[in-house]
Order: sequence, then C-alpha cells, then structure tokens
Amino acid sequence: MRTFALLALFVAACTAPDPATPPAPDFASVHDRLASEPTRLFIPGDGSTGSLVAAHYTSGGWVAGTSALTIDTGALVAKLAGDQLIAQSFEVSFAPIDLPESVFGKPAQLVEVRVTLAAPATAAVTWTGANDATASLPLQLDLAWSIAIDQAVTPLGTQHLPVIPLDLALTGAGDHVDGSFAIHAMGDLWSWAGLLELSQLDLQLSGATVD
Repeated sequence: MRTFALLALFVAACTAPDPATPPAPDFASVHDRLASEPTRLFIPGDGSTGSLVAAHYTSGGWVAGTSALTIDTGALVAKLAGDQLIAQSFEVSFAPIDLPESVFGKPAQLVEVRVTLAAPATAAVTWTGANDATASLPLQLDLAWSIAIDQAVTPLGTQHLPVIPLDLALTGAGDHVDGSFAIHAMGDLWSWAGLLELSQLDLQLSGATVD
C-alpha cells in the first residue's frame, strides 16, 4: 500500500502542469516602456545598409573607392531616465569586406568586423508624442576585426574610434518599438603600413523589439 501511494505521488508530480508563464508587462506607450525597463531593439541585416571609403596605395598614388557594407546583425539596448535617453549597449556585425587584390597581390578580406559601444551614452530626447521620439547619442565605439589572406586569419588590434553621433528616431506603441538609426563617421578609421586606409563610415540601420 505504501509503495502504491509513493508511486501515485510520483506520477502526480510528473504530470502536474508547469506554472503559467507570467504575462508580459502592459505598457501604455513607447515612452512608458522605455521609462519602465531597458528596451532591446534587434537590428537585422534586412532594411539596413552601410558603406565606407577604402583607399590603397599603388605605384601611381592613392586610389580610393566606396565599398558597400552588408550588415549581418546588431542590437541597441536603451532606457529613459527623466528627459535623458541612455544607450546601455550597441553593436553591429558585418559580413566580410573584400580588399583590392593589388594591396597584397592576392585575395584578402576584412572578417569578423564588429563595432560595439565602449561606454554607455546619454543624450536629451525630444518627444513629439508619447510614441515618437528623436535623439542624437554620442557613441564611443570600438572596432574589432581580423584580416584573412590566403585562408589565414589574423586578428587586428581593436580600434578606439572617435566619438560618433548616432541619430535615432523611435516610433511604435506600448507593445512594440521601432527605430531607425544613422551613423556618419567622416574621419579616418584605420590605416595599415601606408598601403591601406579606411574612412568615411556611413550606416543606415533599422531595428525593432522582438517580444
């Protein structure tokens, strides 16, 4: 009898329903959501574009051209503190970037290219309604990447970029937030051995919550 009782308790424990998942918070607006909790906006490759200027040295001097960038993925995490918008984290990863074959005399690529926020950024935010906001955040970004030549990948040193403004616009509602982001870095980003220079980074990104 005792064995049967223990077995019944074991079966009941195994078949008991899982605790119900707590419902997601109900926010009244984009402003309410950002003021209540850090909000993560996922940045997919679709709908985002980028470019930079690559220049390489030849016997006839420097030759420069604009290279398109393909965004793999990214994310922005932001929250509201009073009338200030705080970017807690920001990152964007890119597909490999082809380099002119004349630089090394063989095919080469910049790979594992990623920019990340080095420290939180804060800026005043302007609201035209509870669901519409704009701000310009001064980002301190680190640029990490590697170079691939003949299938050999060599990490390059992390580049600490000068402060770059991130112009953003937020829209949506309490249950979702959409964002558009623009970055324009006009100065030099990186140079290598007097043979290769990268400059003028331009990014047009779009993101949204994925609750």
